Amino acid sequence: MPSYSLWMLEYGHCHAQPLGCIFYGEWSGRTREFAYSYVYVEGAGHKILVDVGHDIRSTNKAWNDDNDIVDYQAPDAVLAKVGVRPEDIDTVVLTHAHYDHAGAARWFPNARFYLQRRELESSRWALGQSPLYDSIIAALDPADVTMLEEMARDGRLVLLDGALQLFPGLEIRTAWDTHTQGGQYVVITDHDDHRWVVTGDAMYSYENAEGIDGSGRYVNIGFGGGSGWDGLRLIDEMVMTAGSTDRLVIVHESATFARNPSRRYDDRLSVAELLLAPGQPSRIGAPPAGCDPDLSPAAVLPSPEDS
Repeated sequence: MPSYSLWMLEYGHCHAQPLGCIFYGEWSGRTREFAYSYVYVEGAGHKILVDVGHDIRSTNKAWNDDNDIVDYQAPDAVLAKVGVRPEDIDTVVLTHAHYDHAGAARWFPNARFYLQRRELESSRWALGQSPLYDSIIAALDPADVTMLEEMARDGRLVLLDGALQLFPGLEIRTAWDTHTQGGQYVVITDHDDHRWVVTGDAMYSYENAEGIDGSGRYVNIGFGGGSGWDGLRLIDEMVMTAGSTDRLVIVHESATFARNPSRRYDDRLSVAELLLAPGQPSRIGAPPAGCDPDLSPAAVLPSPEDS
């Protein structure tokens, strides 16, 4: 079994995300910090991304601005923090087709992409029903759907019809009819035989799994177009798979940077070093170029406070 290393790379954030988006039924009007990130995985001879973020050079700029995302950095600047270039990436797993997960696909010329066929086809279908479903496809950029269709025709995007053991120790599983109609997530088995779950947008916060204020009661995300019943079952499936909520990799969860060795850079964005393969040195332990010199070698962000 190969050994993997795992980093969560923040590329932007919203400082005041409504809690009603993060938690179903949260009507307090409060807000909190909300990360925009993707996950870099290295191992089995591959350089892998789970999701790619969005691209403000494209039509994604309108979504970026509408969602009050600040401090955006493009993939070349973000990946450089862990010593990787966009052209080094050979594999990309897209959990779903929303702009902030798939929009920057053009940055990765040498990668093969994986997406559920159901996700792409249902995205095109939903766009064709406008304005009926507009409120639940608000994160879907039509230009991204066209881009993904072109990539599929060109053979760069593999459309899956279910689960796939992509590499030894790295599995794609389905997340259908939850946040989107054809989503998927990634399970990575580490050298200690623990499993890490990259959740996609099945969760926005650890509290979706741990309960608000640690109540222990699962709570769905507030923004999604699928079945609430299936969403809760999926949260349970992910928790049972990971065995610990600390091994849930939730790309919008700013608290990730407090739970794991992390560094905040002078662009105000953070990298969490979640897992290192045996013998793999830290890539955030020594101050790299672009790091805020006032922070210690493993500066950890505080937990975001509800405002």
